[in-house]
Amino acid sequence: MSTNSPLFPIDIVSDVACPWCYVGKKKLEKALQIVGNNITPEVRWRPFQLSPEIPEEGIDYKLHLTQKFGSLDRLDGAWQRLSEIGKDVGINFQFQNIPKATNTLVLHALVAALPTLEAQQDLVERFFSANFSDALDLTDKEVVWKVAEPVYKDRNLFDTVYGDTNLKRELQQEIQYYHQNGISGVPYFIIGGKYAVSGAQDTSVFVEVIETVLKEQESENKGQ
Repeated sequence: MSTNSPLFPIDIVSDVACPWCYVGKKKLEKALQIVGNNITPEVRWRPFQLSPEIPEEGIDYKLHLTQKFGSLDRLDGAWQRLSEIGKDVGINFQFQNIPKATNTLVLHALVAALPTLEAQQDLVERFFSANFSDALDLTDKEVVWKVAEPVYKDRNLFDTVYGDTNLKRELQQEIQYYHQNGISGVPYFIIGGKYAVSGAQDTSVFVEVIETVLKEQESENKGQ
């Protein structure tokens, strides 16, 4: 990305337990490659929880989905479709092997506490991959540490953030804010501080919205 192009804000309201959020991330990344040097993206990951009721110790993944959707049979088609879409964007979904559904609040805290957007982006990708491709148990603190270690490096810092109840409370308030503003599903993208894109849309949709914002900015600059 060109350092001469203006910073272009992109906020992503997301949950790392959401497979469509992972797909949406990959499609946005493809769009940013297409747009290229026209912008310098400033991507901010915003917290959301699809299942805040999950206990800290987690729950069996298939049991959780059965409780939520009534039957695993109803998910077979969705899993197959998601797996096919995932292959197109470089994700190897392993739904059948995921051991536990996770209360993701602590994972959001670990992302939010990192000092740079680049580090946050790195850890988000690692959590998505660990959950959906590697089928790891992200309710296990030591497993989470192994996933986060390349980014955190400092075990004491990791432990501090992991147990930070104040940060978790702040994130819960932020999630509540999104609910109050009508965001009930994720991923939810706010592009250029102006336009909302809901769901894992095609790459072309992201490109179109980004280009629309750029054209509007160009018109505004000419009018000044």
